[in-house]
Amino acid sequence: MKPKTYPSKRTRSQHTYAFYKERRDDPAWREDYLRVRAIRQRALIIEVMLGILVIAIGVFIVKESQKQSTNNHIVDSTSSSQATTQSSSSSKSHVSTSTASSIKQSTTITNYSRYNKYSGKYIGYANSYTLDFKKGTLVAGDSSQAQVYYFKQVILHPDGSLVINVHNSVSKSSPNYLSVLLAPANKKITKNWQTETSLDDNTDDSTNRLSLATSNDNGKTYNMSPAYKAFSENSTSGSSSSSSYSTIFATTN
Repeated sequence: MKPKTYPSKRTRSQHTYAFYKERRDDPAWREDYLRVRAIRQRALIIEVMLGILVIAIGVFIVKESQKQSTNNHIVDSTSSSQATTQSSSSSKSHVSTSTASSIKQSTTITNYSRYNKYSGKYIGYANSYTLDFKKGTLVAGDSSQAQVYYFKQVILHPDGSLVINVHNSVSKSSPNYLSVLLAPANKKITKNWQTETSLDDNTDDSTNRLSLATSNDNGKTYNMSPAYKAFSENSTSGSSSSSSYSTIFATTN
């Protein structure tokens, strides 16, 4: 590399610092030597300061990089921990939901009109009944002397069947209290929900079906067994061992 040169005020020519240093004791070159030395000292100071600045910037960048890396590690660890916690919570929630969905219970219905699609005329071998979920009524028969029963309680069971307890305070020839066991179309009754025993529903599930039960204690309890038996045996006509209530009444397609 070619040595740096400096102009001489005395001769106006360029010379190296070594040239001036060799003549530092010569009065003719003394002034040029001191001037060039001062220039070199200033340049050295500037170079040292720039070097220190570069080193300081480098150290700052390294520290910031390490700090950022540490923060990222903490964030990653926190995210991983949160993800694990969320996964655990999700699993627990899923288990709880699955458990809750598998433990179905019978529900009391207060908004009857929601089940208005089950309203209609149900025809049996001897007579017929008309359900009206909007009005909350069960009408027995078609004549002018038809008996009107009013909904007291509607219970929805897990298999989709409904139990509708009704009351008529006027009739003297018919029971004042009846319980309607209704199976919607495309649904099978799977259990006698009064005795908690399993049941095979052998009725035609292409239509809505119902059977009736009576009460011997003014509606406090109902003997549902004959109604469930009607579904099990698909009783569509009366017999000596069953009343016309415990037979199947169905809507027409």
